[in-house]
Parts: sequence; structure tokens; C-alpha cells
Amino acid sequence: MQPMRDENPSHHDHLAAAGPAVDVHGRVVTAKRRAAARYRQAQHAADSRLATTALRLAVHADPAYGLADADLDAITGTASQGPRHRQMNWERHHIEVVRAAAAGNARRAADLLREHLASVGCDPLAFRIAAMLRQPAGKNDDFGNLASQLPGCHAPPWPCSP
Repeated sequence: MQPMRDENPSHHDHLAAAGPAVDVHGRVVTAKRRAAARYRQAQHAADSRLATTALRLAVHADPAYGLADADLDAITGTASQGPRHRQMNWERHHIEVVRAAAAGNARRAADLLREHLASVGCDPLAFRIAAMLRQPAGKNDDFGNLASQLPGCHAPPWPCSP
């Protein structure tokens, strides 16, 4: 992963400079390119602390970036004003997943996540946030089987929260 300092743009900044801002799977995001590059760093982050840093940089680069803002709110337990400009359909669904998880509704978050993944194929950050925020695993843990059904590009859940 590239350093997360604003003055050191990542390789992804240069790749995305010619086209629309995209996430790690090439999906268009409603953000400035620099914010999208920071969001890609969050998608690759090895733990929630690194993801939080990358998400803060994404929001700093584009304060209206609703996807990064919703993820940061979910991870840190804060609340913001919500999306400030129109999102892509996949972004709206991702936000719905992480907000359900942040509200403590693990079953709804798991159901929404399954539906979301069936539509987009892969969304490692939505999965990791929802898995991190779920209640301790028990016999009603809706995330128990989900991890084994994910595409190979999904990394395991983060080891701990910030």
C-alpha cells in the first residue's frame, strides 16, 4: 500500500487521471480523483486503522464524497450530514449496508450485503465494515457463512476495530 500522505499521490492517482474516478474494481464513484485514490487505499487496507486514515484523506480531498463519508462514520461511530451529491446505484446500496451495520442491525446488514454482492460481485469494504460491526458471533450470526461465499478478491475481516 502506498503511503497515506496527501502530498504523496499514489500510483492510482496517475492511472485514474485520464478517466472517471473509480474504485478498485473499476466502478465509477461520485468523487474527485484524489478522493477516489484514497478510497482505493481504504479498500486495500490491512486493518481498520489504515482504512480509517485513508477514508479521512478521501473525505478531506472531497468533502461531498458520500461513500467515503458513510464508511468513515460507520467505522468511527460518528454521524455526518450524509451524502451531499448524487451517488451511483452501487454506492447507495453500499451505504445502506454499512449504515444498517452501524445501527446494530446485523441481520439486515447481512441480507443487504448478500443482495449487494449479488449485484456488484465484490465489495471488500462493505463486507469488512459490516463484519467488524456485527455482534459477537453466535448461532444467529448471519456473517458466518457469508465469508466462505465471497469472491477471491475479498480479504479476511479486519482483526480489530480502531
